[in-house]
Amino acid sequence: MASTRLWNSPADPGIATINHLLLRLRARGAAPVWWAKREGRWQALGGEQIYRRVRAIAAGLRGLGLRPGDRVGLLAESRPEWLLADLGCLAAGVADVPIYPTLTGAQAAELLRDSGARGVFVADGDQQRKVEAEWRYLPQLEWICSFAAGPETGPRYPQWQAMLAWAPAPDAEFEAELAATPPDRLATLIYTSGTTGRAKGVMLTHGNLAANLNAVCPRLDLRPERRLSVLPLAHITERMLGYADLALELTTYFAESIEKIPENLLEVRPHCLAAVPRVYEKMAAKVKAEAAAKGPLAERVFAWSLGVGRRLGPYLLGGWPGDRRAAAPSLALRLQRAVADRLVYRHLRERTGGELITCIAGGAPLGQELGEFLLALGLVVDEGYGMTETSPVIAVNVPGARKIGSVGKPLPNVEVRFAADGELMVRGPSVFSGYYDMPAANAAAFDQDPGGPWFHTGDIGHLDADGFLFITDRKKDLLKTAGGKFIAPQPIEAKLKASPYIAEAVLVGDRRPYVVALLVPNFARLESEARQLGLEPGRDWATRAELCRLPVLYNRIRAVVEQVNAGLARFETIKRFALLADEFTIAGGEITPTVKVRRKSVEAKYAAEIAALYARPRELEAEATPGGEGAART
Repeated sequence: MASTRLWNSPADPGIATINHLLLRLRARGAAPVWWAKREGRWQALGGEQIYRRVRAIAAGLRGLGLRPGDRVGLLAESRPEWLLADLGCLAAGVADVPIYPTLTGAQAAELLRDSGARGVFVADGDQQRKVEAEWRYLPQLEWICSFAAGPETGPRYPQWQAMLAWAPAPDAEFEAELAATPPDRLATLIYTSGTTGRAKGVMLTHGNLAANLNAVCPRLDLRPERRLSVLPLAHITERMLGYADLALELTTYFAESIEKIPENLLEVRPHCLAAVPRVYEKMAAKVKAEAAAKGPLAERVFAWSLGVGRRLGPYLLGGWPGDRRAAAPSLALRLQRAVADRLVYRHLRERTGGELITCIAGGAPLGQELGEFLLALGLVVDEGYGMTETSPVIAVNVPGARKIGSVGKPLPNVEVRFAADGELMVRGPSVFSGYYDMPAANAAAFDQDPGGPWFHTGDIGHLDADGFLFITDRKKDLLKTAGGKFIAPQPIEAKLKASPYIAEAVLVGDRRPYVVALLVPNFARLESEARQLGLEPGRDWATRAELCRLPVLYNRIRAVVEQVNAGLARFETIKRFALLADEFTIAGGEITPTVKVRRKSVEAKYAAEIAALYARPRELEAEATPGGEGAART
């Protein structure tokens, strides 16, 4: 684990508020803390430098008339300036409102309006213009401050560089204010991404965030120093990890963009990577595709290496080879591992920079098949679980307490119980204080209890005999067929997406006679395979829909569906499916900024396709054929 020299004890960082992190940050002096790529090279900010800038920003915000309890928007991609603005707001007693930079101007304006934000930090001119286009509908918004210098001047456009140069309060006075921050002060107002309706403002206090850090930091295997930040800081998970980096005295490298992640991995050679499952899915798909492209012999070598990896899995989960106390495999298995490593494993390792020790998955279910596949390649991905409302971590797999398919054991300061229908309920100091200005939603979200309110997570799950938490689905996502059978779609969708041929899968069947699926193919894989079979674009297909209708490719996907069906109960099996010719996107409304599928939006957008899948009675239906009903549709 990273240094704990500033902690109360090895088992407890002793963080009372997020502002206490600033006091510790200063003690790091000139040592690099954050790295970002500027003008083609990585540049660092040291601890003392960050402390000085945050102190100036806090003074600048007060100079603009903001007072404790006011709100300020934060609309930018992940970068050091994001955290500088965040920490500056917290130091000034101001609650910030993170906004995903991928949202439209109207969507961003709705959050600024609902929160009553008096100002907003933006990344650049593009984000600034989004807000300016909606400014007339935001009477409470007084100013916009862009991290990038612009031509605008005046009170409505305070300059970022000027804010960094604002005359700060004396050190002693500033530090006294930080130390006196009340834990129940509102730190941030984070709006949920709204997979089921209107976004809700989650109110998190300094105490909520600090309680989660105190429980998580001693358990995270973040070592020894470099982490590549790839998730948006507007996401509570990445923000918590950013704070954890400060508590653990790690260095954070900010990825330039999603597209640049492969390049940044090779440059930074991180020891830790935290990402949504989609990143790991793409990693696995690329490995599978490369093995398939090398021919039958390479595929056999790959399959043998996976077999070796599966036998090694339990030892890797137990902490071997890093932990000397962990059980070690036999000499014969270690020798096989050395051969498999040379032939297969090292290629995956090299793709991640070659020094990756810790991988964390969050934001959506990883899926047991994907977790086992990556483990077989020697990559241990620790899956965790949490929500914005819980600051966020509820449970996480950690060295010495790992189980594939689970989300780990609940944190020691989080209590869990299950409602009669299997819904997970939690309580503890990291659970939020409520939704902003939504009394009805708050009443529905909590069950009052003499020992403290229990929060309804909306997730269905269970604890196994060893105390590991398993999340099976979202309560609102459960499908109840016309025959009264309940089906959890996410595990089935994960099995479908484990195939290199399928990028996205959405099951439909609520109040329907049977289950059908909307599938987005992995078009890169289909195109590559079509060319290998001698099929050419322009001659054999012109559009993605036509590509999907090519019998040999359609049958590849049908075989995947049949294979998944073979492991399901009869009432769960997918009776028909449609191949969609468009990928899911944030702009299209099918997925949220955290890459969660918006089921209602997908079902509404593809209502005609769904209707066609149910158009004929099941007993009259033959298996779907390429080009017929249930085949690829635009």
